[in-house]
Amino acid sequence: MTREEKIKKKQTRSFSRKQKRIKKDQSYIDTARSYDRLSISWGRRKQIGQVHCCEMGYSCCEERGYCNGDC
Repeated sequence: MTREEKIKKKQTRSFSRKQKRIKKDQSYIDTARSYDRLSISWGRRKQIGQVHCCEMGYSCCEERGYCNGDC
Protein backbone atom coordinates (compact mmCIF):
# COMPACT_ATOMS: atom_id res chain seq x y z
CA MET A 1 0.00 0.00 0.00
CA THR A 2 1.48 3.29 -1.06
CA ARG A 3 1.59 6.44 1.00
CA GLU A 4 -1.15 8.07 -1.05
CA GLU A 5 -3.45 5.08 -0.57
CA LYS A 6 -2.90 5.20 3.20
CA ILE A 7 -3.71 8.90 3.29
CA LYS A 8 -6.85 8.36 1.21
CA LYS A 9 -7.98 5.50 3.46
CA LYS A 10 -7.43 7.61 6.58
CA GLN A 11 -9.37 10.52 5.08
CA THR A 12 -12.37 8.35 4.16
CA ARG A 13 -12.49 6.84 7.65
CA SER A 14 -12.30 10.32 9.17
CA PHE A 15 -15.10 11.56 6.92
CA SER A 16 -17.37 8.64 7.81
CA ARG A 17 -16.70 9.18 11.53
CA LYS A 18 -17.59 12.86 11.27
CA GLN A 19 -20.75 12.14 9.27
CA LYS A 20 -21.87 9.63 11.90
CA ARG A 21 -21.44 12.27 14.63
CA ILE A 22 -23.36 14.85 12.58
CA LYS A 23 -26.21 12.38 12.07
CA LYS A 24 -26.41 11.64 15.81
CA ASP A 25 -26.33 15.33 16.71
CA GLN A 26 -29.14 16.04 14.26
CA SER A 27 -31.34 13.40 15.87
CA TYR A 28 -30.62 14.91 19.31
CA ILE A 29 -31.52 18.37 18.02
CA ASP A 30 -34.77 17.06 16.53
CA THR A 31 -35.71 15.43 19.83
CA ALA A 32 -34.96 18.61 21.77
CA ARG A 33 -36.95 20.78 19.36
CA SER A 34 -39.96 18.50 19.63
CA TYR A 35 -40.05 19.34 23.36
CA ASP A 36 -39.33 23.07 22.80
CA ARG A 37 -35.77 22.84 24.07
CA LEU A 38 -32.62 24.09 22.38
CA SER A 39 -29.88 21.93 23.87
CA ILE A 40 -28.25 19.01 22.07
CA SER A 41 -27.25 17.52 25.42
CA TRP A 42 -30.87 17.63 26.64
CA GLY A 43 -31.95 15.76 23.50
CA ARG A 44 -29.26 13.13 24.09
CA ARG A 45 -30.31 12.64 27.71
CA LYS A 46 -33.97 12.38 26.64
CA GLN A 47 -33.19 9.73 24.01
CA ILE A 48 -31.25 7.54 26.43
CA GLY A 49 -33.92 7.91 29.13
CA GLN A 50 -32.28 10.12 31.72
CA VAL A 51 -34.91 12.86 31.39
CA HIS A 52 -38.63 12.41 32.05
CA CYS A 53 -41.16 14.80 30.51
CA CYS A 54 -44.72 14.96 31.79
CA GLU A 55 -47.34 14.97 29.04
CA MET A 56 -49.18 17.80 30.77
CA GLY A 57 -45.96 19.73 31.39
CA TYR A 58 -46.06 19.65 35.19
CA SER A 59 -42.70 20.35 36.78
CA CYS A 60 -43.42 18.21 39.86
CA CYS A 61 -43.66 15.08 37.69
CA GLU A 62 -40.46 16.00 35.89
CA GLU A 63 -38.63 16.49 39.19
CA ARG A 64 -39.74 13.07 40.45
CA GLY A 65 -38.88 11.38 37.16
CA TYR A 66 -42.22 9.63 36.81
CA CYS A 67 -45.91 10.47 36.58
CA ASN A 68 -48.20 9.11 39.33
CA GLY A 69 -51.41 10.02 37.54
CA ASP A 70 -52.26 13.20 39.41
CA CYS A 71 -52.02 15.22 36.21
